[in-house]
Amino acid sequence: MNFIKVLIFTIVVNMVGIGCTEPNPDYDSDFVPPCSSGELKCSEDQSQILVCLENDEGKKVFTPDKVCWDGTVCVQDFCEPAPEESCQFQADCQGDDICTAVVGSSGRIDNFCIPSPVPDGREVGKACSDHDQCYSGWCFRRTCYTPCVEDSDCPFSEDCVVLSITIDSIKGSVRGCVLD
Repeated sequence: MNFIKVLIFTIVVNMVGIGCTEPNPDYDSDFVPPCSSGELKCSEDQSQILVCLENDEGKKVFTPDKVCWDGTVCVQDFCEPAPEESCQFQADCQGDDICTAVVGSSGRIDNFCIPSPVPDGREVGKACSDHDQCYSGWCFRRTCYTPCVEDSDCPFSEDCVVLSITIDSIKGSVRGCVLD
């Protein structure tokens, strides 16, 4: 009885194998999809971060996600200062550069001297509701970001606190002045 079951099984398997289609001449075994949804990469000129999204035709393509600020370039999917000149205070920066939070080459958030991302923005320590309002490029807890070590470093009697922030998908913390 087992012999008959095995024989029938073998015949059925062979018949299914016979039903296969011909090889597809358009099939490319080396094809790799252009990107995975949400995948990040830098533009060729390193001026912006690109993200993989589905376009109107249903194809996944890289599209601009963020333009890197002046004084920064896209490296490893985030915008880092170039060259890196770290700072603790605005006085550490030369010329018109601003000491502000940026992701460094280590992949960690820190303060660096770069040209102001928002040259017409409000000065550090002023009230804000959006990053684009601030000379430093950041509005944290309704205050234009300025780095600090202690309360006396803050220009308008704000408190110097640890701020948990995310920049270019990198999470970290910096000390900054915030309104009471």
